[in-house]
Amino acid sequence: MNVIGVDVVSQARLMLQRLEADRPGSVNRLHTDALAELGTWTDVQVRRVPDTAAQTRCSVAGGYVHSTNPPTLTVTRSLSHRRQQFTALHELGHHLQKHDVRLAVAVRRQPANNEAFEDAACDMFASLVLVPDDVLPSQPEGRSPSAADVVAVFERTQASRAACCVRMASRLGTHGVITVLDATGTVSFAVARGEVYPPARGSSQASTPLVAAARCRGGNARTDETYVQYRSGDRSELLYGDAVWSGEYLVTVAVLDRPGWKQFAPPRIGSRQFAARDWTCEMCGEEFTPDGSCANCSTPRCSAGHCTCTLAAERQCHRCFQLLGPSRFPSRADSVCRDCAG
Repeated sequence: MNVIGVDVVSQARLMLQRLEADRPGSVNRLHTDALAELGTWTDVQVRRVPDTAAQTRCSVAGGYVHSTNPPTLTVTRSLSHRRQQFTALHELGHHLQKHDVRLAVAVRRQPANNEAFEDAACDMFASLVLVPDDVLPSQPEGRSPSAADVVAVFERTQASRAACCVRMASRLGTHGVITVLDATGTVSFAVARGEVYPPARGSSQASTPLVAAARCRGGNARTDETYVQYRSGDRSELLYGDAVWSGEYLVTVAVLDRPGWKQFAPPRIGSRQFAARDWTCEMCGEEFTPDGSCANCSTPRCSAGHCTCTLAAERQCHRCFQLLGPSRFPSRADSVCRDCAG
């Protein structure tokens, strides 16, 4: 499941920083031609494989094999050149997170699904390399990009549609999902932000109002009432939807509110977006109900003004080696967290 959150973006940007520190200029070379650049490295090897040989745990058609010497980044041979670049960078993301202590600790300290976090960070890392900030279209603050914005990024870069979707998902101003569908309405790639979960790859969205309209017309479509269809038979909440054809693929953006393609789109009554939720500050441990968020990191601030930006003060426990906020230690002088101290 590929869900982009603030912590995923922070992890991906840290991956870029650590890589550039270890290999100056490598990020720019990877942007130009990831496969060519990786072919010069001695600590990893790239292997192109048939579809049946690619590992399937990742959100891309590739795999990371750490047991070989050196570790192997596998890339499905049948993919387009753009998608091979994205897949190779995604698998490089796994390598970086398993061989850098700070990155590995960030994965382990995730409270829920570590593998899902690591996989989403790999996608985000690959998209940051392929789609730098200076090619992104401008958009009103707090609003979400349209499907046409996603296609525009694809057309002005050499990034795959998947990479463009991941990059633009980080700019959604609310809960939502961006998908790439084939002509039958089947999911080729999907990424989400917030509490709208992405549909599984290979699942059909053909019966949803947005996709049905785009396929029926043979052109672009918009609707104020669409949803994501899940294999379980469940549906997401009603969403504002926008769909644009990009070659033989349909790119869709569906959001809970504040779509960039509408001047006025009020929140739907009873949506999760506007239900008050308690939040626990990672710095001081305060439990509070958010009434605003930091303009820089988009996470709520506690009464002391702490947010994700202030996590630079976190410390490493000398026993479990996790990076933790100050509240997780008995005192400032202690080097072992409360959990390990027992």
